[in-house]
Amino acid sequence: MTADPAYPADAIILYHEETADDMTRHRYVYMRVKVLTEKGKDRANVEIPFDATFAGVSDIRARTIAPDGTITPFTGKAFNSTIVKAHGVKYLAKTLALPNVQVGSIIEWKYTEYWEEYVIAPHWVVQDDLLTKRAKFAFIPFFKPNRDVEDVRTGDILDRVYYTLIGLPEKTAIKTTANNKMELELKDIPAFVEEDFSPPSAVLKMRVNFYYGTDKMGKPQEFWKNEGKYWNKEVDRFAGHSGAVAAAASQATSPSDTPDMKAHKIYAFVQKIKNLNYTQDHGAMEELLTRESKERRTAEGVLQKNEGYRDEIARLFWGMGRAAGLQVYLMRVADRDEYFFQQNVPNRSQLTSEIAIVMVDGKEVFLDPATPLCPYGHLAWQHTSTQGIRQTADGSTALVQTPAANYKDAISKRVGHLTLSEDGSAKGKIGIAWAGEEALVHRLSSLKTDVAGRKKELEDELKSILPAGALVQLDTAAGWEDAEKQLSANFSVEIPSYASNAGKRMVVPTNLFESRTRQPFAQGERKQPVYFNFPYYVMDETQITFPSTFKMEDLAEVQPIRTDYSLYKVEHSAKGNTVTISRTFAMAGIGFHQNEYAELRKFYGSVSTGDSQPLVLTATK
Repeated sequence: MTADPAYPADAIILYHEETADDMTRHRYVYMRVKVLTEKGKDRANVEIPFDATFAGVSDIRARTIAPDGTITPFTGKAFNSTIVKAHGVKYLAKTLALPNVQVGSIIEWKYTEYWEEYVIAPHWVVQDDLLTKRAKFAFIPFFKPNRDVEDVRTGDILDRVYYTLIGLPEKTAIKTTANNKMELELKDIPAFVEEDFSPPSAVLKMRVNFYYGTDKMGKPQEFWKNEGKYWNKEVDRFAGHSGAVAAAASQATSPSDTPDMKAHKIYAFVQKIKNLNYTQDHGAMEELLTRESKERRTAEGVLQKNEGYRDEIARLFWGMGRAAGLQVYLMRVADRDEYFFQQNVPNRSQLTSEIAIVMVDGKEVFLDPATPLCPYGHLAWQHTSTQGIRQTADGSTALVQTPAANYKDAISKRVGHLTLSEDGSAKGKIGIAWAGEEALVHRLSSLKTDVAGRKKELEDELKSILPAGALVQLDTAAGWEDAEKQLSANFSVEIPSYASNAGKRMVVPTNLFESRTRQPFAQGERKQPVYFNFPYYVMDETQITFPSTFKMEDLAEVQPIRTDYSLYKVEHSAKGNTVTISRTFAMAGIGFHQNEYAELRKFYGSVSTGDSQPLVLTATK
């Protein structure tokens, strides 16, 4: 048996079965995979993702069936691990390694996910990165006489089940059996083709989303209107009528402060609160999430302990702002590193984070008080160009979009001073400064590690863009704690064989910071849209001092490129035996449909050509 010939694979899913049972509060999963190549043996490393806030995993069983039929059961231990996927998304998973896996082996595993106190309508991701020959999914909704499913937030009785089919063939249908069981059977599900710079796979894969609801669910506009009312009340209960919140606002501000000054001071106050969503200790985080999800949290508790979760911190900012007399509103948005909001899908779980909007001098300023080290007036990229519910001046709510990010809000400045030896090796110093979103991304990553970890992350990042074999030593790094300033790092570097010798000529790369970069869109066709996390702006300056025994040949001019969404320019100058190359690159767009791919590909092809222009030196003796 082989995989889809159109997309040769290293393994194939023979059978995938899932049953979500809200009557017993369990989900049962079974997978059967055949290994086709040596690389396919990596499939023996199994990940079982789960959400520790409400669920656990038990009854893990697995085995390997060799080509000759010999069965080797898994007798080891499954470990809790934090998995990092595309776009920086992290989740907990049980991980295990199946034994004795060979080419031709079949590996099987099954497990049970369980939870308490809730009913959880499932989300079936029916498409995998491998061809699936056969799959069966089932959902048993909760139904007991005289016992209703109640929305604890609204008090509504959720007396029916809705679902949406996304990306599946047009004639796909969910069948409901006599005992209210909902089933879907599929054959030959094509492999999902992962491409670089694509939207999150969770929004592209074939999937089925279920949710409990009322008759209001059939009218999404009415659903979101009612959802806004309940959310408004929830926010108000948390921080709207608290003496402790008012006292904190009074302490943080002065009666003579302008609204802008008050907003800045309250923002600085809540930014200093320990954010429990950004903790270094993953094990403690899992335990904390499980415990805290069962406790009633309050604004007073956040202030007393000086710690809280991100939405609590956002709501505290809102409450303190209101107490200080500011016009401030909350907005609940979909984090677009994981989800793209769909207004026609009446499911509030799409909305994952809260941000704030404050009115200053007649203008609305969007703020991200619950993202640590986020500058005032800046939104983390996940919260830009997304949608959600916001509070309005008349006390109601509305569905709106957040502002788009600007490429000038994510700046990197990279400067390299290299001295070239006659053997082609180079030594020197490199300085990098990040501002805006680029600095925020680095700062948030630093919260998950210590000083040694920061040093390693910065050195590894620079090594990844310099020529292979480069030796990198971090000398200094500054600006980790001050969100309003740039983050900077200085390095000492050595690059063996930076230049190549050919007789009396030496060929020197001019693209120091892009030497490993290849045309990212080399393929002529594209299956998925192109998606960048955020627009960005990069300024590079590379100064190369070459031996006095060489002279520089003419350096080819690189034509600048400007489009509606991008900019590329390279300039150079020479003085004595030193040449300076300045490079400017800006990408102002984040999303490009397939019909825009050819133009985007052409732009990046021209950039690749420009970056590959070398400096040619000739020996004078």
